Amino acid sequence: MTDALFHDYANWILESSDLVEALKEKNSLITERFKHVFDVLEFLYTKKIEEKSLQLDEQNIFETGFYYVFDAFENIKLVLEHDYKGNIEELDRHAKTVILLLDTLDFQNELIGAIEEPNESHMQSLIDIEHEILTILEKKEDASQELHEKLDHVTEGIYKELELDFYPIGNIFFDIADELGLL
Repeated sequence: MTDALFHDYANWILESSDLVEALKEKNSLITERFKHVFDVLEFLYTKKIEEKSLQLDEQNIFETGFYYVFDAFENIKLVLEHDYKGNIEELDRHAKTVILLLDTLDFQNELIGAIEEPNESHMQSLIDIEHEILTILEKKEDASQELHEKLDHVTEGIYKELELDFYPIGNIFFDIADELGLL
């Protein structure tokens, strides 16, 4: 891995710092969802700066974590600009619905990464839920408990049918943070 990824990360931090910091100041559930990923990235970035290199597994962890938060925050920025016209406070009021959207996107990405050709009906069911959530966000409303349960039911059915285990990246980074002594 070249140093370009670390430069990209530093640039992303600068570009996204206003949004991330504003959400952190509000103790937003959105940034709480990424807390351990941010902690691990910061730790590994600092280690890279100080020691000039990382082990291969550390590089892979950094790359995975960075691409994960980059992608997630691109989606958050789209919702913020499209639906909330840049109003972070209003976006934060619907943090649980934003997180539901991010969870839905995570499941889609996980499904795509888990099998060569995802079942079209599986993907469509997740895309349908994504569209429901986006419609709710456009109206600046909160998703119902039933929609949360629907996502759980759909994903549970998919994973059971495909005999897959889902281990969310947030949980993986919690474990990594624990191993690094960051908790």
